[in-house]
Amino acid sequence: MSRREGSLDPQADSSVSPLPHLEAKIQQTHSLARLLTKYAEQLLQEYECATCEMGKLRPQERGGGLSSQRMSRAAVAPPEAALTAASPQVQHQGDPFGLPGFSPPRPPVAGLSAPAPGHAGLPVPERLRLDAAALAVLPPLLDVVRRRQAELNPRAARLLRRLEDAARQARALGAAVEAVLGALGAETGGPRAEPATAAAAAIAAAATGGVFPAKVLGLRVCSLYLEWVSRTEADLGQLAPGGPA
Repeated sequence: MSRREGSLDPQADSSVSPLPHLEAKIQQTHSLARLLTKYAEQLLQEYECATCEMGKLRPQERGGGLSSQRMSRAAVAPPEAALTAASPQVQHQGDPFGLPGFSPPRPPVAGLSAPAPGHAGLPVPERLRLDAAALAVLPPLLDVVRRRQAELNPRAARLLRRLEDAARQARALGAAVEAVLGALGAETGGPRAEPATAAAAAIAAAATGGVFPAKVLGLRVCSLYLEWVSRTEADLGQLAPGGPA
């Protein structure tokens, strides 16, 4: 790895500082990732349920605490998001989503997996390349989920809007990460249209397998969106001013 590439990892050479314009680009992209992490948490909650606007629900309608899926999200979500998850809510997806003790299946999603356990141990440029690759695959997957939800929940206007926004935001963040990689002199992954198209076709076929599998698959896509946006935020934080030395 060249000295320039080596400077991408703060632990490799802390004596080399990014140029001011590069530092600003990293900071802007990191701020975008932080904002989208919050939006992704809201999308995941909205997918399962919508906050009751007609007053408080009866205790038996609230559910008895966080499901294991929500507990796992709390580990990567902002602290205030974990509090929001416990508020009185009305189900979009119907039972058993949101019921106490319900742990939804985690079906595989063609073309996309969660960040690997060893992701954080990789060099920063490699992490950002993986982030960009995942962000390139997510928009068509989110589009498929939105179309299926439009059939299953046509009145869930806010959910459909959030899904549409998420696809657009994933594209924007992916492009910003690619720009950071280019500015750093690191190789990008190149065009990813074919893998994204293939993944979208695969999930579209899987989503027609039945109502419950389609809902579970949509939940998984929304969960992966949160995981990758949150992971991108953390990875950019390694390069942002004031990040870990």
